[in-house]
Amino acid sequence: MTRGRKHIPQRRRPLLNPAHYRILLLKLIQKINLPEDFYMLFLAGIIGVLAGLGAYLLNLLVNLVHHLLFVQFHQVFTETAVASWAKALFPAIGGLAVGIIIYHFAREVRGHGVPSVIEAVANRGGYIRPRVSIITAVTAGTTIGSGGSAGKEGPIVQIGAAIGSTIGQVFSVSSERLKVLVATGAGAGLAAVFNAPVTGVLFALEVILADFSLNAFSPIIFATVISTTISHHLIGSSPVLKIPIYYLESAYEYPIYFLMGIIGALVSVSFTNFLYFVEEFFARLKALPEYVKPAIGGLLVGLMALYFPEIYGFDDSAIHSALLAHTGIGALFLLMVVKIVATSFSLGSGGTGGLFTPSLFIGAAFGAFFGSVVNALFPTITASPGAYALVGMGILIAGTTHATLSALLLIFEITSNYQIILPLMLGTIVATITSRLLMKENIYTKAISLSGEYIFKGRNLTLLQSIPIRQHIQREFETIPENMRFRDILKLMKTSAHSTFPVVDKKGYIVGIISLRDIRPYLFDEHLYPLLIAKDVAREDYFSITPNQSLADVLRMFDLTDAEMLPVTSRRNPRKLLGVIFRDDLMRWYRKAPLLQKKKGS
Repeated sequence: MTRGRKHIPQRRRPLLNPAHYRILLLKLIQKINLPEDFYMLFLAGIIGVLAGLGAYLLNLLVNLVHHLLFVQFHQVFTETAVASWAKALFPAIGGLAVGIIIYHFAREVRGHGVPSVIEAVANRGGYIRPRVSIITAVTAGTTIGSGGSAGKEGPIVQIGAAIGSTIGQVFSVSSERLKVLVATGAGAGLAAVFNAPVTGVLFALEVILADFSLNAFSPIIFATVISTTISHHLIGSSPVLKIPIYYLESAYEYPIYFLMGIIGALVSVSFTNFLYFVEEFFARLKALPEYVKPAIGGLLVGLMALYFPEIYGFDDSAIHSALLAHTGIGALFLLMVVKIVATSFSLGSGGTGGLFTPSLFIGAAFGAFFGSVVNALFPTITASPGAYALVGMGILIAGTTHATLSALLLIFEITSNYQIILPLMLGTIVATITSRLLMKENIYTKAISLSGEYIFKGRNLTLLQSIPIRQHIQREFETIPENMRFRDILKLMKTSAHSTFPVVDKKGYIVGIISLRDIRPYLFDEHLYPLLIAKDVAREDYFSITPNQSLADVLRMFDLTDAEMLPVTSRRNPRKLLGVIFRDDLMRWYRKAPLLQKKKGS
């Protein structure tokens, strides 16, 4: 009796296996000889579509919650004496619902969203849990729709970033590409909500990646075009703020706008500090359950809204009034202060929402107040307070985010007012510089620094500070003898992979640095070639590092000097050359280093 072979059923390949389609797509790109960027553009297209739909969903949820509470539910109380007081409870009800959802499903969505995206890019290679997009949409829609003093920018950035991260994970892209896809989703989402595609691109590069590398431009631009197009069809294409055209009244206004930028920076820093003061206050309330805290913050906002209904997150009428100069000077100052407090209560207590819209509100109130004062003092040389309100919005965005370009272009795109661009440029750059002098962190990175980490230009400097540079020192490298002839230096630069070299004497001690920029002045004077040697053109005022310094120190020095290479010298003898470190090698390691990627989901 022969034994039959045991039948082993073949495992069916899943019909929707992303890895399978990824390989097919890559083979197709290779077969028809498409550019390498086409793969990232394909993924960016998917992200752009989903981010545009995410922006539409967020709008729907905000409107739905607002209608349920302020229209349907409020009708129950309209015939009673408690009708107005019922409104005070709506932000608290929304806060409680948000607190419960966050506590049980995704604690990283509390607050204003953008810091967690920056942290994911800097520390976790762009990894964000897929559920974050849905949870953020629900909690932000509930917070804003119930009257919380917050905007849509933070949530949609987090939603878009989570979409980008999820698509990257599904298609198994590298950590470096995953970061770009996260920024792509963030920029596409922001562009869709504000109808501001250029701002979306710059925000992704300037704030999320903190890097303007060319390989990130194409996917981010492509995704923002798609998401904005979808937003135009589903939400509308008109400017967010319809206001009169404002002009610079006279050149005498430039010093006034300069002063306004400085004062606006003080307001920005005060807003940032108060927001985190409130957040710290609620964090210390250990006796209270985490999910109750957003309800308390919501109740406080609701009580304030009884007297200042303009602070509701779904209401932008106060911004329009300030831009149209329809609000009194005393009311403007009061609204500015109340909005700072209300936003801090909404987000500091654990609600979900963004900071762009509150910053626009605060900036408009501040600008109109400032404009009213200077217009009363100098009526013949100053523009309407509405012009100052417009510039004030840009100043507050720049002062809080330290993102000058994003602030500048956002105001232009949401108002379509180009005529006042020069005062806007002056005010935003002054506000950014002043804010940086007063506070290293912006309103996003301060959240991360309070947890013990310092993020700067997309880098975790706290972690880098603990990593010595010894393992990155190149011990074998090209040097130029100090007596090498100029023609031989040119030959070396033509054949070498590098363009910067240490110059050494006969004992091997470093005497200077030669780079392409150092020899450029002599390139067109060939009669000098026989007369010049390395020592004649070497730069003696160079920066060097020692082996005991950290990666954070080295990266800071590269940023400061814009050098391609830094020599490593002995601490005891600064002329003793131990090795070199090249910027490109270090940045390549930094982008891929597993040491800098925290455990996924941590």
